[in-house]
Amino acid sequence: MGYVEDAENVFKDWYSTRDKKITTSKIRGLLSGMSDIYNDVVRVEGEELPQDIVDRIQYLKVQFVYEYGRDDKKDGPVRRFINESKILNKIDQIGTSKKKFIEMERYMEALVAYHRFYGGKDE
Repeated sequence: MGYVEDAENVFKDWYSTRDKKITTSKIRGLLSGMSDIYNDVVRVEGEELPQDIVDRIQYLKVQFVYEYGRDDKKDGPVRRFINESKILNKIDQIGTSKKKFIEMERYMEALVAYHRFYGGKDE
């Protein structure tokens, strides 16, 4: 399955089956760090990412872990989003691959789009 289908599946039943909502602005906040890195990744020649960019990607993972911990409810919306989107695992899969990073960034954009499509709002 491709990243578009994966993103759609995260939100397909989200608002019909859950009381806990996550706002578009919260998702965008979680994903904003990826855009800054993306601007540097597209300038990299070749398919291997330099270590400084790999380190920034790993720091992005730390930010997701922190936000996960801040959501104090076991079934809170941020925890559900991180679990169901499998973001941490997908970040790990990037490694040093420029191609995998770009796919991940597109996956994140698709998550925002499907969140809105299936009824997500800013509250």
